[in-house]
Amino acid sequence: MYCSEHTVPKHYAEYGRLRGYGVELGLAILKQAGIEAEARCLPWARAIQEVAAGRGIMAPVFSRTPEREAQMLFSSVVMDDPVVLVQAAARPFAFHHPTDLAGRRVGTTRASRFSEAFNAAMPAMRINEDGGPAQRLLMLLAGRLDAAVIAGGAHAVRYNARQARIPIEQLRIVSLPIMQDPNYFAIARQHPQAQALMTRINQTLRRMKQDRSLNYLLAEAQARY
Repeated sequence: MYCSEHTVPKHYAEYGRLRGYGVELGLAILKQAGIEAEARCLPWARAIQEVAAGRGIMAPVFSRTPEREAQMLFSSVVMDDPVVLVQAAARPFAFHHPTDLAGRRVGTTRASRFSEAFNAAMPAMRINEDGGPAQRLLMLLAGRLDAAVIAGGAHAVRYNARQARIPIEQLRIVSLPIMQDPNYFAIARQHPQAQALMTRINQTLRRMKQDRSLNYLLAEAQARY
């Protein structure tokens, strides 16, 4: 199971150890499905390349886009992930639509994609792709960014602010989320067992949603971060 080493606290690598509530949840679901798996955290673009080449399953941090769907099979939704825009509290500006970010320096994770409206507006932004959300928040407060895109919502902002030793009062989470991003497992269509594996995963997800164990596992894992 491949995931990003830079989507803290959902998936990340810390001193060689794989961590994150998305890692824990993904492995637990695969175990319930009878699929033995280990997690590998890589730079996001490389993780996508490994899965697209048929070498494994993408962990549930993955967003669905037409380009990715042409290459991969997607599971049913595992969880919904709010993606928020963060500003420096000392330098707020009005944000109602992604086009309001035209000409502004916006930090995000390398190779990430968001809503159709945000993706369409990105060419007009001054995008900075960096090594992680804590670094992004530090650059924001240093004035090197005008805004930071953070997946995982307020939970992820608070966690990364603590990691970067930033008082949360110095940050402003824009009340309008960029999107509620459904996250899925994904596997390359060329994988020899793609359809069989995805059928097992979807059957397991259906059962775990019905007995509410999926919600329980997600809440339990998130509480550790």
